[in-house]
Amino acid sequence: MNDSETDKQNGRFLLFDAEITVGALTMMEPDWRQIERENRDLSVRSAHFLGEGWNSLAYLVNDELVFRFPKRSEHWKELEREVTFLAFAADLLPQAVPRYMRIAPDSPASAYGYAVYRYLHGHAMNVNALTQEKRAAAAEVIGAFLRALHSLRPGPEVRSLLPREDERSVAEEYFARAQREIAPKLPPLEASALIKQFEIYLSASENFLFQPAVLHADLSRDHILVENDSVTAVIDFGDVNWGDPDYDFMYLYVDFGQAFAEEVARRYGHRDLERLMSKLLYFGLVDQIGTILDGKGLALKGQEDEAWLRLKQLLRSCPSGA
Repeated sequence: MNDSETDKQNGRFLLFDAEITVGALTMMEPDWRQIERENRDLSVRSAHFLGEGWNSLAYLVNDELVFRFPKRSEHWKELEREVTFLAFAADLLPQAVPRYMRIAPDSPASAYGYAVYRYLHGHAMNVNALTQEKRAAAAEVIGAFLRALHSLRPGPEVRSLLPREDERSVAEEYFARAQREIAPKLPPLEASALIKQFEIYLSASENFLFQPAVLHADLSRDHILVENDSVTAVIDFGDVNWGDPDYDFMYLYVDFGQAFAEEVARRYGHRDLERLMSKLLYFGLVDQIGTILDGKGLALKGQEDEAWLRLKQLLRSCPSGA
């Protein structure tokens, strides 16, 4: 039996000179032989497609290395920010995070180069699959991770790479866009609830009185890795920035529900859970709006439809009279 047949039986694929479709793009399969030439200590025995985000796609090589391939040249800015930040933060965080071993922005092996880190074992967290004891342990681990992340104080070199937006200006811009492009497509009651949530958020000055912290900003189920029902690692720091620390609880709320987000927040030591839950509802709504309005040419298949569905679900969870 030849190697390619063995790889197929094992669920692994070695693809060369093939086209693959990623999101809205068609890209050539990476040239693994060229990558071998560039990495003299590497022999590519298997290359398994792991998945993709808006800005990059990833392969698992030899079950031990993750190769990240930006989709466009402008996406290197995000990847380089992640690499630089993690070089600073990896030893200061309580959970394993990617440690990049090589970056090759100008490699002929792929249209826009690649970056490599050692594979972190685990699968996307599913809270519903955990026992009550394991769920509490996961909440403790995530709360401790966020506490450590938000306490980081990077030096000028790293600090200057992290974006910092004006939250009020961003909220006002999204409000205008939601009124113009989202509300007219919703039933009247849902449109009214959406407008009301923006008004509630913008009218509370305390929502903008916070000490900016380093945010992961994309702490979704796919980026929290679990093995043997225990949280083992956190990945994908491409959106790392300065901002409102409450934002880092948003995907916990959207993906796992209010009860789990609240449990993590308690273990984190949050001092105002009622206000946090109100903000997370707002953040969740804006995240769906962002996918719908900003995902053209970037969002993966089905993401815009899922965003509309989640938007409606969140609007139905709005407190009556809110």
